[in-house]
Amino acid sequence: MTNELAIVEDNWLALAGQTQNLPMPFEQTIFLTECHLAGTDGIDDMLVRTKDVETGTSLVLRRTEKDAANARAVAVRTEGGALLGYLPRRHSAVMARLMDAGKCLSVKVVGKKLEGHWLDITVSIELKEV
Repeated sequence: MTNELAIVEDNWLALAGQTQNLPMPFEQTIFLTECHLAGTDGIDDMLVRTKDVETGTSLVLRRTEKDAANARAVAVRTEGGALLGYLPRRHSAVMARLMDAGKCLSVKVVGKKLEGHWLDITVSIELKEV
């Protein structure tokens, strides 16, 4: 018995790590959106928090269900846990639903610039299907 997912050698099923011919599972990364972070102007010591945040830096999305102003708020944090801001409301509803459904979202910095007293951080969000 053989198919494209299992290989039988000498009447034994070959394990995934023991053969180079076993196909890999379907995996795809899907670009969802690019946006500016909201709320960066209300965070103290923002320049200190972002000193190591550059273009290409991976960040973390966290649901903030206790936000009375936005029940679907999504916080954006450094990998160390420092709050950098929030996804804008127009993006957070969809992202929150995806996160609540267990989908894996990744976020990376694609731009960072200081505009007067406001730090403008632009991020790219992707869905990783595995």
